[in-house]
Amino acid sequence: MDEPKKIFISYSHKDRETCNKIDSFIGKHDGFDVWFDRGLTPGEVFRKKIVEVIRDSGYFIILLSESSVQSDWVIDEVEYAKRLHKKILPIWLENVQLPDELDMILQRYHSLFWYLRSSDSQFESSLMSMFDTPVDASQGQALVGYGNHFSEKVNLQMRTLLSKERQEKYADCYEPENACLLGKAYLFGGPCPVNRRKARHYFHTAEYFGNSDASFYLLEMQLEDHRRETWDEPDEEVCGPIIARIQGLADGGSVPAKLFLANALWHGRYGLTADMVKSAALYEECARLGNARAQFVMASNYYNGEGVEKNYDLAIMYANLALEQKYIYAWRRWGKFYRDGLAVPQDYDKARSCYEKGAKMGDYNCYNKVADMLYHGWGCPVDYEGSVEYFRKGEAAPAVSQRYSLQRSKMALGRAYELGRGVEQDLSLAADKYLEGYNCGSRECRDAYLRCKNELRPAGAEETDEAADAE
Repeated sequence: MDEPKKIFISYSHKDRETCNKIDSFIGKHDGFDVWFDRGLTPGEVFRKKIVEVIRDSGYFIILLSESSVQSDWVIDEVEYAKRLHKKILPIWLENVQLPDELDMILQRYHSLFWYLRSSDSQFESSLMSMFDTPVDASQGQALVGYGNHFSEKVNLQMRTLLSKERQEKYADCYEPENACLLGKAYLFGGPCPVNRRKARHYFHTAEYFGNSDASFYLLEMQLEDHRRETWDEPDEEVCGPIIARIQGLADGGSVPAKLFLANALWHGRYGLTADMVKSAALYEECARLGNARAQFVMASNYYNGEGVEKNYDLAIMYANLALEQKYIYAWRRWGKFYRDGLAVPQDYDKARSCYEKGAKMGDYNCYNKVADMLYHGWGCPVDYEGSVEYFRKGEAAPAVSQRYSLQRSKMALGRAYELGRGVEQDLSLAADKYLEGYNCGSRECRDAYLRCKNELRPAGAEETDEAADAE
């Protein structure tokens, strides 16, 4: 049996009720050992116990509130956890100003915002995703990775194999291609909860029988494991040898390896220089082999002339091929075609219909697209309130698999509160939305957040340390 993941919670006693609630969320899931002081009396023996538990824990949660950020005891615990290179997870109970010593430590870590949660179940899903553990499927797509990048046919095959696994028909499960499919199901979620241990098991089995795609996924998991350990992008020393092996698998014909390199070349990641032409060439190889995700990308590339010359006929062809495979994002591409009226005659009604279909299939960015149409009055009267309603739907996007959609929604809602369009003007709420977007990785939201904070600052007050650090 695997050793339980040990978690230390640092908090102020004034926040005990919330601490107990967060502990109860984690306690619903197997494989965790949570520790926080439960009635111990402070003193030398107590301090020794704290040191021992932090040293033995893999994760360090700090609950940030007006009370806790003023506690020397809490600050000492955070500093000690940082020195031991623990995985630190700040949870903001309130929107508080951090002391310099805490701000300097916590600014590089991904945060969760208790006071901004839409529901307890949503927060629980977000929290458990930080520990890489499966959650009940009824909690939605919170842990879905790239499961939506598979066609309907592949998802059906995965569900069939998962059913056979439950029936203990292991001979079918351990056939090389089937084992690789089960590995992807457990790695990315969708048909089942994420379970990286099971994913590795099936990938190792498929690799044993010579499946090169499984070899790629094991290498990709190595890169992800490094990121989880350091909470940072792997440096060239770490990723260089892995990327070289992935390149070898791509040259040997592995489609997932080609897609990985295409994405890395597009964004200039893992030590590779950004190159749209090389990226598009790899995507097109995969698209011609029938990969739905690559077909979706090439529809965009040919439409926008990115990495290839503009060609609306090829854009339509690839969008149709992705649509035929019921790839959920294909409807968004067709919505853009009809909205712009370049590849096909402009038709706003058809554009909105395509976006609505995509949203129904699970593409949250389609909600943002409908919101844009209402906001700008494309094919309809301007409707700011209606646009806010759709941006709020987009705001429910799973952070793991549809981060860009989440960023777009947060930015748009922040703008709505800042300008008072569709909602009552409120710079404080605007700043909160921008901050949420910034914590999802949006630099644009960061700049907007600083702008709002500066406007909220009393006249004559000096610039906050928080704003200065972000600059």
